[in-house]
Amino acid sequence: MKLKSRFAPSPTGLLHIGNARSAVINWAYIRSKGGEFVLRIDDTDFERCKKEYEDFIKNDLKWLGIHWSKTFNQSDKLETYQKNIEKLKRIKRIYPCFETPEELSLKRKSQLAAGKPPIYDRSSLQMNEEKIKEHISKGKNPHWRFKLEDKVIKWDDLIKGSVSFDSKNLSDPILIREDNSLLYHLPSVIDDIEESITDVIRGEDHITNTALHIQIFESLSAPVPSFGHHPFLTDEKGKGLGKRLGSLSIKSLKDKGFENITLLNYLLSIGTSKNISKEKNTDNLYKSFNINHLAKSSPKFSLKVLENLNKEILQSYEFSEVKQKFHDQKLLNASNDFWIFAKNNINYFSDVLYWWKIINNEEIYPTKDQYYLNIASQLLPDDPFDITTWKKWTSKISVKTNRSGKELYLPLRLALTGQKKGPELKFLMPLLNKKQILKKLRS
Repeated sequence: MKLKSRFAPSPTGLLHIGNARSAVINWAYIRSKGGEFVLRIDDTDFERCKKEYEDFIKNDLKWLGIHWSKTFNQSDKLETYQKNIEKLKRIKRIYPCFETPEELSLKRKSQLAAGKPPIYDRSSLQMNEEKIKEHISKGKNPHWRFKLEDKVIKWDDLIKGSVSFDSKNLSDPILIREDNSLLYHLPSVIDDIEESITDVIRGEDHITNTALHIQIFESLSAPVPSFGHHPFLTDEKGKGLGKRLGSLSIKSLKDKGFENITLLNYLLSIGTSKNISKEKNTDNLYKSFNINHLAKSSPKFSLKVLENLNKEILQSYEFSEVKQKFHDQKLLNASNDFWIFAKNNINYFSDVLYWWKIINNEEIYPTKDQYYLNIASQLLPDDPFDITTWKKWTSKISVKTNRSGKELYLPLRLALTGQKKGPELKFLMPLLNKKQILKKLRS
């Protein structure tokens, strides 16, 4: 049997870093097993779900390098859900309830006041058909609960290890609201059955849901998948990220200039027992992924670490690997020499535009050391230049002026780039000719 996992976002907002981690873990896990990855769009909340967010989520996943064998929307499956609901009614695993939210809240408060857990008391199970019809005749629409079997529910979690719940400590979950809209539980289980999902990997907030879902799978005579629950990312102070930080949406990180491979490396390394990887090949990333390396505690997300990783990955690229990126930036004349000059001084690839403008403009930068620059002009070798030219030139200047260190180099850097620091100037020389340099030196 072929393994299958799925990622099931709700299109109520942009895909954020925490949700993306869940997608990446699912993708890497199932790819490492030679299985299939399915994208399910949970869009049954018709008020909050938007097509534009669905498009953003799909585009962001594709940008990350995540592709799926199949995608579908829950809003297209309502007929299938209804058939299964009728089956659950026939076998009496779901039952109608008529308590109002206020009545349920009062029950919970009474239980808590008595020192009891706030578990639904199943009073609606005592109603006969006549009583149910009476409620409906009065215009009351029921909500429907799933009747849990009285037993211990346990599974061997792919991440958490052995997990168990005694159903006596759980409320019968509501599956259908008064307006006939469906809560998360039933559509999720039915879809996993329909798609033959073998492995469900999701956030640890779903652990209790999983206990409920296992019984729903069993009630529908379906095989129960393997489950894994990963902890959520937190900020550096240990607080949850959630969706509250728009700056940590995948779209915003992409727009800022992060490489997709940077995010894949980071999301598959953070919260594991290994160091953060700097792999440039996505195939190698998923082949090396091992779900057993995921920690049970919440990893702390650091934007600074992500930025440093992005910089280090860029530095590892050869010119041939970024040639298309130069074309995307409209820098058709960029060369290997320019990449060598710029790559150690960029945080994002788009930063190359800054250095391209620096060396290709005709701006003359102000100086307080014109006499020194005149001497440097007289000692400038003939072009063409290579990476050895800088040392030969500055050695002559040093002998002539008796300068060294900052006094020797800084006036030249300021004249050539207008900056106090930046790339090694030996890599700048091959990008310029004698006429350009003399003009910068005002000679």
